[in-house]
Parts: sequence; C-alpha cells; structure tokens
Amino acid sequence: MSGKGFTVAELLVGALFAMVVVGALYGFYREQLFRLLAQEVKTATLEDTRGALDLMLREIRQAGAWLAGGAPSGCARIVEATSTRIRIQADLDGNGDCASATGEDVLYTLAGPTATCPGATIRRNGDCLASNVVIPAGHELFSYYSRGGHLLAEPLADLDLVERVKITFAVQVRSPDPKALAPVESVLASSVELRNN
Repeated sequence: MSGKGFTVAELLVGALFAMVVVGALYGFYREQLFRLLAQEVKTATLEDTRGALDLMLREIRQAGAWLAGGAPSGCARIVEATSTRIRIQADLDGNGDCASATGEDVLYTLAGPTATCPGATIRRNGDCLASNVVIPAGHELFSYYSRGGHLLAEPLADLDLVERVKITFAVQVRSPDPKALAPVESVLASSVELRNN
C-alpha cells in the first residue's frame, strides 16, 4: 500500500466478501419468508377445515334426536355408514318427519372435484364442504365404534351398534415456496359420541 488508499485487489476482495454476506442474508431471509407464508397458508387452511369438521361433529352428534318422542316413520338415526359416506337423520323441529328442517337429513360423502371445489372433496348433501382432501395412510374418513370402543368392520351389519364416529382427513394446498416439492398439509381428526340411541 502506497500511502492513503486501497489497491484494486483490496477493493475487489472487500466487494467479494460483501457480496457473500449479502447473498447469505438474502438466502436466510428468503427461506424465513417462505416458511412464514407456508405457516400462514397452513393456519388459514386449518381454520377453514376446522369449521367443516365442527359442523360434521355437531350434526352427527344430533343424529337420532327425536323431539316428538320416538323415531318418526321412515326415519333412522343412521341410515348409511361406510368409510366414505355417512347419512344421519333427526327430527329437530319436532314435527314428526326427518326432512322439513335444515340438518334433519344429512349425507356426508367423500367425492371428486367440482367446478368450484378442486381435488377430492367432502360434500354435505352434495355441496362442497372441504376441498383438496386427502385421507392419511392407515385411516378412513369415517370409522365406527361400538360401546366399549370396539372398531366395527365394514360392511356394518347393525347400524344401531354405532356409538362413536371418528372423522380423519387432511387438506393439502400448494406450498407458496416455488422450490418446495411437498404441499402444505393440515391433518384433522376428531371423534363424536352419538347422544341419541
């Protein structure tokens, strides 16, 4: 060094170090940004699907609510029960039938996509309740248990044995990170005891 300045080589080395530091900071902040966005997507997905799960649990819990006393003619607490479908009935307004009020005859199904609901869907009476549904490995959308917690095998021979219904599903959405290979997934599971026998 000859006096009061820096040589070109020293300036280039300093610039190189500065670029390495800026590049590392950019990579760190980019990764943190996409993690935050993925967490926001997961939280929003969970909020939406938790509402769907809560509705399913509430309506299944009310199955067999006969406000007029006994079961009206042609009505049953559980009409159909498979791993991908459940149809329940109740007489919520006490008028002696299972079809006059909202929520008295409800069918939940696992079905394909619609024009407005992408991916596999959970439908309530044909309307999309949750989209982009995936059933986790080793689980069923609906599992049925008798008194004492015994898993009932399909096909269910006696629907009156069902005391508890377990619902398990996941919702997958595309990750906001363009480099991510896996989608963002939120898994929901809950059980509901049937109140009315």
